[in-house]
Amino acid sequence: MWKTPLKHFGHNIALVAASLYLHAGSQAQTTELGDNFHLINGDARWLLLEKIPLQFNTYHPQGLVKVGQHFFLSSVETTEQPQVLSESDSNSGYDRSPGAGVAHLFKFDDAGNLLDQITLGENNFYHPGGIDSDGEAIWISVAEYRPESHSIIYRIDPETLEAEEVLRFDDYLGAIIHDSQKSTLYAVNWGSKYHYSWRAVDGVYAADEFTRTRARGSNIEYQDCQYLPTSLMLCSGIGDYSIDNTHTFTIGGIELVNLDSKQIEHRITLTNTTETGEFLVRNSSYFEFQSLGKSNFYFVPEDNHSSLYKYAVESTP
Repeated sequence: MWKTPLKHFGHNIALVAASLYLHAGSQAQTTELGDNFHLINGDARWLLLEKIPLQFNTYHPQGLVKVGQHFFLSSVETTEQPQVLSESDSNSGYDRSPGAGVAHLFKFDDAGNLLDQITLGENNFYHPGGIDSDGEAIWISVAEYRPESHSIIYRIDPETLEAEEVLRFDDYLGAIIHDSQKSTLYAVNWGSKYHYSWRAVDGVYAADEFTRTRARGSNIEYQDCQYLPTSLMLCSGIGDYSIDNTHTFTIGGIELVNLDSKQIEHRITLTNTTETGEFLVRNSSYFEFQSLGKSNFYFVPEDNHSSLYKYAVESTP
């Protein structure tokens, strides 16, 4: 998304949970995957297992998912940066020009080697968001690079990378997930101000048949999300904070959202960065659960010359 330069408190390469709490009043039942995230507390042990340089230009990563032994990374290559418009020039209703670019989806292996890639979108539709896999297909939105714009949602075969257009929608859609059990699509818009959902009827998603809910109590703007059964969404991103209107700092986090109530059930707030000064959750993230109390977390935080960071997390039930 469109972000101002980050203001960091410090560059700490060790992964540290600055604060973590369970959202008050949440009574939702979770499966083992959700329970596993609930177990991550201040005593959790984080271990960097691998830092794998990616052997291709990643441009500006947006979303990450792992399907089998392969990874998929969405990314935007901006060839013309959108420019903020003055009030006299914003008769179109937008606050900035469309800019220009290319939406990429990369497929790579666990050694960082590029296996395949495709481009998506058309004309001003060149900004992909966070991605998700439902076990059969990869879901991705490609939008205009400006708020309150337009988006195209695609379903992609992870083997062939054949893309099928699912629907077009009149808002910028960032992170997107798919619940195959309920045949429901979920997405968040620019700044994660609203949650959207579409329920399929006879296998078809209609753009005008949607629900919209105001986001509740998030500390971050969601960059990348993934579906967790049942009716949970795990999202990561960063947010800017102001102290006494004099100082601004940026913080990163991971939040577990109940898709029925839109309440945040659990969150980890992170202030750590990589050696290059980027928050691990700035761009793409993926969370892989091993067993109760053990998880792997993958991050691709840097632009252009990126690395895949793999962390193991162990919690005490």
